[in-house]
Amino acid sequence: MAIDTKNQNIQDLILGDLDLFHIPIYQREYTWEATKHVQRLLDDIVEFGNEYQDNLRAEYYIGNIIIKKQDQGFTPKRLIVDGQQRITTTILMLCAIRDIYKDYPSHSEEQKFANSIQKSLYSNDDGVKLKINNMNNQQELTLLLSGQNTSIKQTKYTENYLHILNYLQQKNEEELKQFVGLLHRIKVVLILLDYEQDENAVFESINSLGKPLTGGDLIKNYLFTFKYDCDINCENELINLYTDQFENLFKEPKEIEAFFRIYIAIKTRWLYKQEAKTIYYQFKKTIGNIDDVEQCHAILNELCEFALIYQTLKIKGHKQIDSNHLGYLRSVFTEYAPLLIQVLKAYSHIDNHQIIIDEENKFNDFLKSIVAYQASRFIVGEKKSRIIRFIPMVFEQLKNGYSQHSNYADKFLALVSSVDNKHRMPNIDQTKVGALSTRLYGKIETKSLLILLENIDKNELLDYEKATLKKATIEHIMPQKLSNEWNHITQEQHSEYLHVLGNLTLTLDNTKLSNLGFDKKKKILLEKSKITLNNDLQRYSEFNVDVINSRGLALIEKFTKEYL
Repeated sequence: MAIDTKNQNIQDLILGDLDLFHIPIYQREYTWEATKHVQRLLDDIVEFGNEYQDNLRAEYYIGNIIIKKQDQGFTPKRLIVDGQQRITTTILMLCAIRDIYKDYPSHSEEQKFANSIQKSLYSNDDGVKLKINNMNNQQELTLLLSGQNTSIKQTKYTENYLHILNYLQQKNEEELKQFVGLLHRIKVVLILLDYEQDENAVFESINSLGKPLTGGDLIKNYLFTFKYDCDINCENELINLYTDQFENLFKEPKEIEAFFRIYIAIKTRWLYKQEAKTIYYQFKKTIGNIDDVEQCHAILNELCEFALIYQTLKIKGHKQIDSNHLGYLRSVFTEYAPLLIQVLKAYSHIDNHQIIIDEENKFNDFLKSIVAYQASRFIVGEKKSRIIRFIPMVFEQLKNGYSQHSNYADKFLALVSSVDNKHRMPNIDQTKVGALSTRLYGKIETKSLLILLENIDKNELLDYEKATLKKATIEHIMPQKLSNEWNHITQEQHSEYLHVLGNLTLTLDNTKLSNLGFDKKKKILLEKSKITLNNDLQRYSEFNVDVINSRGLALIEKFTKEYL
């Protein structure tokens, strides 16, 4: 019983042949919410298009589809074992595109595409493209797919169709054209079961007792489905290796799945979404067939090595690693993990399940270069999502290039000083401008940035991880709600400067501060707080826009002197 896999774009998946999709009786109903799941898919497609508009070879994967082919008369039928939410939503998306394009001029490319969609989704001879197991909903779905959607009832299908239609109608002609063009680059991993495969067993295995298996569970099953000679002693040795030296490093199954996501990113140089089946099938694709005991043992040893490094960086820490910089990066660990792990691996070795860093200074210099890059980008308002597909590719570039530099820190800084703008490291002037205008409050990295600034030139550092520090809060010096004592601040100034760096500080107890005037707030911060960021407040007799800008520039001067 073979399982075949291939990558296929969502347009060809639906329109590429005459096969009908059938959702079997054991499947759940279509449940995607318009404003949540459907909108997220639309946003992801547009975001991908914006980020990779100049790289037409880039592809965006939205998950896995498990299909079993069956013959039904002259028309082949595909049973949807897993993935009906994505297939159904894609079909509704094509319905919406059809209904917009059918009003374009005759013989235009748009109307030709609308006709092509119509022929694929519905014909008088073969019926509709998608057959479901609810007859009432099927009638409404048939009206949608056939284009007769003038008097349809409100169902999940119609609700989501109308949401997509409204979304696409808001776009101008060029934006819509770009969106439709992206459908060739939006892909799924298509898993094809053969005729003998028991689709019920497959479905039950991925949805047992209503609790889906994690990617780690599925990978574990794959690793220990022995399809080669392996006696009981050898089998126990492999299982114990996995359990004792790998699995025991983690507390929760989701943590293991998160690790495999990073491991796959290291291997493929692409950070896939953390979805169980995506992680599982990408792991299988990356590893390939396991043909003998030696190969399985080698895979497990590598997993143990990478997992030890991963957990050391993410949670445990290490006496040879700069805890201040590592602590700062924990708030963005997933984005940088593929690169951090590979560089630490290059600078260390493992002895008796312990990491020994051979070139401590070089690794810590590299860590500092990552902090400089991330913090400066955060200060100027760059979203961390912009680098999630850049970072997994960086190590190979550093390893094989920039030979004029002898360490990874200098190589990295050379790279990020020369790449395209969306991945480039801001210079000092750009960072200063960002400090005056970027709204930092409300973002997970803001507290880490303030701690980083607090720790510059200090011997006794604030620990990012200690429970007392986790109680630390970000305080607005000019409060979020203006009292009479702040009547020198206009509403326009308040709106513009409330969340910028110069108006933010740290405190271990902001319950007494609230909307107090500056003099009272300053006194409490200076007398009660151990945070040195608050010491500069004693220089000011009042707190206004000029002071906010001056304080912001002073903090950035401190940052750029240390990191840029």
